[in-house]
Amino acid sequence: MAWGRIDARTGRQPRFDSLAVPGYLMTEVNYGHRHGLEHPTVTDFPHIIIGGTVQLGRGWSVAVELEYERFRMDGQWANNFRNNYTTNKLYINKQWSEAVNIKASIIDVPVGTTNSGGPALTIYDPLDESTLMPMTWHEGGVAFWGQTKLFHYQAGGYIYTASPLKDSRLLGLTLRGGITPAEGLDLSLSYFYGSSKEGMVQRFNPNLVTFRHLYHAAFDFAYQSDYWTIDGQYLMSDTRRNKAVGLEAGYDVAEAMGLKAYSIIPFARYDGYFHVEGASCNKWTLGLNTSLPLGFTIKAEAGWENPSNADHMMSTDISIGWQGEF
Repeated sequence: MAWGRIDARTGRQPRFDSLAVPGYLMTEVNYGHRHGLEHPTVTDFPHIIIGGTVQLGRGWSVAVELEYERFRMDGQWANNFRNNYTTNKLYINKQWSEAVNIKASIIDVPVGTTNSGGPALTIYDPLDESTLMPMTWHEGGVAFWGQTKLFHYQAGGYIYTASPLKDSRLLGLTLRGGITPAEGLDLSLSYFYGSSKEGMVQRFNPNLVTFRHLYHAAFDFAYQSDYWTIDGQYLMSDTRRNKAVGLEAGYDVAEAMGLKAYSIIPFARYDGYFHVEGASCNKWTLGLNTSLPLGFTIKAEAGWENPSNADHMMSTDISIGWQGEF
């Protein structure tokens, strides 16, 4: 799972990179049941994210985000600290204006909705994106980025560092651009081209590691108003043209009732992937995403998926958490 900078409505980071991010902390415990499996229960504890931005003056700032997440799956706990911990962000940024910035070190790879910090109402990362790409995707590199009232962009280059340094090599290039044609609506295109033999693609995406070079391309959109959260994406990856699609919609009934201290969002979601290692899958999810006073959150969802190469499966998950700023 990959949350990020906390948003009070969606439990996600803001869609665009920000230089005014205070310190933030999120912690949660998740429990799930995968019906029909030999070891059906999944426990996620602890899951902790801490981060923020330090302003250094003269347009300089440092951003950091650290994450630790420990699972119990297949009847046993995953207790390897190196596998459970990750530095999602650790970079220095120089700003000349909102539209002109450069950042370098451990930076984001903003392909698709989740990796760009867009909204997502589910407890775990959406199936369509997580099947094809790493989530909370980050690599060492440098990127130019910025935004205006109508447009936003990021262009980055990423490097795989090795010892000795002469063995380091270019990992890939990313482009992302988008437009906000109406209040609350964003339309974006993103693209990554690079190697599948190093970095997070090699470590966390075994579906594609057989290709020396690959691409990920995505169109995503998001609409957020006082009441509605609607988002989706269409993705393509690698030379076999794997495809995936996702769409979700939620309505904040607490906001509609004038309960300003609460957010109660029933939602529905569809995910599908096609031709991934010769298999396809559809998943339907119904859930409830709530934010309560004092920063507490409660989420619950039920899902059903029908992979073409495995038994159909039903799942239920519940999450209790807390999030705050400092």
